Amino acid sequence: MDPLNTSPIASGSQMPPPAPEPQKSSIGPVAGAVIVILLLIAGGLYFWGAQLNNQEAAQLPYIPSNDTSLQNDATVMSDTSAGLPQQSSSDDVSSIEADANAMNVDQLNAENSAELDTI
Repeated sequence: MDPLNTSPIASGSQMPPPAPEPQKSSIGPVAGAVIVILLLIAGGLYFWGAQLNNQEAAQLPYIPSNDTSLQNDATVMSDTSAGLPQQSSSDDVSSIEADANAMNVDQLNAENSAELDTI
């Protein structure tokens, strides 16, 4: 008897068939593809939302001022038409005090209250 061959099968007979290979499942690649697609969708929604936020930030509210460069536009409201006296453009303390003293706060509050009541 052959020392390397310890099987009782004779050397002239055929070998037994190999064990069947387990079937491979295709769940891994499908799950990976689904995850990649979901990440692409989430990224697209993120950038779309950022673009919408930038569009809203670009629309600034209207704040009336006494800027003389804007007086050519008929839609711009000046400080005097809003009920405020003409203000100086100086940043000197005495000019600021004079502007504050010239302002009629009661009239401004009455106009604001009337405007809020119409809303």
